[in-house]
Amino acid sequence: MVSEVEEAAREKAAGAENSIPVATQDKMEPPQFLPSPGFSAWLEGTGGSLILSTYQSGRLIFLYMMEGRLHVLDRVVGTAMGLAVDDDKLWVGNREQIWKFANTGPAVVDGKGYGAVYMPRKGYFVGPCDTHDIIADVTFQGERHALVFSSTSFSCIATLDEQYNFRPLWMPDFVTALTAEDRCHLNGIGARDGRVAYATICGRYDEPMGWRAGRNGGGMVVDLESGEVVAQGLSMPHSPRWYRDRLWLLNSAAGEFGYVDPECGGFVPVADCPGFARGLTFLGDYAIIGLSQLRPNSFGKGMALHDKLAATNIQQRCGLQIIDLRTGRNAHWLTIAGPVTELYDVVFKAGIQRPYTPGFREPYMHQQRVHLPETRFEHPYRGKLQMLRTRPPEPAQPGPARAEGNGTASPMDK
Repeated sequence: MVSEVEEAAREKAAGAENSIPVATQDKMEPPQFLPSPGFSAWLEGTGGSLILSTYQSGRLIFLYMMEGRLHVLDRVVGTAMGLAVDDDKLWVGNREQIWKFANTGPAVVDGKGYGAVYMPRKGYFVGPCDTHDIIADVTFQGERHALVFSSTSFSCIATLDEQYNFRPLWMPDFVTALTAEDRCHLNGIGARDGRVAYATICGRYDEPMGWRAGRNGGGMVVDLESGEVVAQGLSMPHSPRWYRDRLWLLNSAAGEFGYVDPECGGFVPVADCPGFARGLTFLGDYAIIGLSQLRPNSFGKGMALHDKLAATNIQQRCGLQIIDLRTGRNAHWLTIAGPVTELYDVVFKAGIQRPYTPGFREPYMHQQRVHLPETRFEHPYRGKLQMLRTRPPEPAQPGPARAEGNGTASPMDK
């Protein structure tokens, strides 16, 4: 008879199934993006763009409006999980690495104008952390950090270190050893007033993968400053976010979005989610939630969400759910079909409607893009909008002369 720990180890080893190799993805059909009737107009009205991470298919996805149409740019960056973005950089975490992309400013790429071009600048190899949530430019216990992340495998909150894999900052008091055994599944971290303030934990356990036994009702939210549990009885909670004087989160394995009520000390559901909810951000009166399909294994089928959706004949969905906070109703949605079945995080970048990145590909683009600081040294790129190409121009072919104006069109976005 297979024990719970042995089964968990098998499923984690089969994580290869949950992260599709790049070579395999290249041969697959691209994902399809199916917006609700008002989604595109809503996104255009925000004046910004959305960035998603997909984990299972290792993609970084930009959603933006151009010339009245919804555009999608996706790049393979590994098991993409936690995201953090501001005016000059984008951080992307995955299982074993954390990548820093620099916003190198606007440019024209293959004849199309973009408001920001994100180029990879630095990578940290943090080892078997199974990194989940990340927060940039934040303080913890009075110390400033460029990045703080949940090292889920080591059951701790950590920061980057130039010499070591990572530097632990906080660990639950019931966990007795800093070891890569994913004892309590500490997955989510949230900031309040510029400091790391909350963590979501899937179970109060101190043995390897012990949390899996409590996936339905064993989860909690911890206030990191006081050490108090501010909500419990949750089912695999994710994405704690402080917004408009409330702590919001996703009660993922129960398919719920809601907030913590300090008066009653519990979780108050606001809306149901037609999928496993991970990734949460806010924009005005709206909450933007990432949805994933449940994995077709015994662990996924054992979640309360599985039976809840089956009982109501609601099909599991991967994509985005936009909730109007004033009513608790779905305002807009985006369904993703094809090879992408899971999302991990979603962030909104205000003020940039047309972002671009070559990711780790397009070597010709990497050779061309030059981004230099302002110094006393003059350089030819200062104050100029660079005209970039994703591939070298085709060599001229001998043949009859061609009339002016009969050039070929620029390639479409990938």
